[in-house]
Amino acid sequence: MTYDVITRAHRTTRRRVTALCLAAAAVLGAAAVAIVFDADSDRPASSTLGPMLLRPETTANGQAVLPRDLDWVDVAGVSVPVSRQSGPRASGEGQARGFAHDPGGAVLAAVHIVVRVNPQVGPAVFEPTLRTQIVGADAAAMRVQVTQAYDELRGQTGVADGQPVGRLNATLLGYRIVNYTEDEAVLRLLTEAPDGSGRSLMVSTEVRMRWRGSDWALLAPAGGTFDQAVTVVLDPYTAMFLPFSAGG
Repeated sequence: MTYDVITRAHRTTRRRVTALCLAAAAVLGAAAVAIVFDADSDRPASSTLGPMLLRPETTANGQAVLPRDLDWVDVAGVSVPVSRQSGPRASGEGQARGFAHDPGGAVLAAVHIVVRVNPQVGPAVFEPTLRTQIVGADAAAMRVQVTQAYDELRGQTGVADGQPVGRLNATLLGYRIVNYTEDEAVLRLLTEAPDGSGRSLMVSTEVRMRWRGSDWALLAPAGGTFDQAVTVVLDPYTAMFLPFSAGG
């Protein structure tokens, strides 16, 4: 199963993931960021964000995490933040590349990469992203998962091979830096998206980023899926995330 930022088709296991991160991710997080459903029902899994997160950190090394020059662009239906200061500095060939080597750059990289590894965006976007911006022992497994999910979605919708399969339907709400070093960053991305019944749910996904000398890359999750990185977030816990706003 792959990390699906918005709506994932029913598979034989009847498990559906609605995600971002964004992300993430993220959102992305990235994340990325997914809603997990029980394999035998359409009810959200009971997992919730608990006391593992204590309070949001508003600064990193005394500086604001996100720059004040944030703008927003649409990527397959998801509004994602961009910055001249933190990146991306290049967005050709479906990719977003060139992020600052700081916490803000890690956050923006996580969001952009998480959105672009969804099968809905099409192989022109997810293939180069998976090939050059996903690292780790499970990178190959993640490529297989995303490609299989794309083939299934395309078969259900009748979309021609190579074309995007619809648009994503999620909103990036916030992020939290769990840990940051010069080489790696661990983030949680908060996203809002509809579940199978149309209700709006907030979810968090842990995203791990790795600095590779010139840019951030996403460390592929165990088994190539974000299944174990996802938690449903109840309203009281949303205060533990910083909003995607300039200087936030």
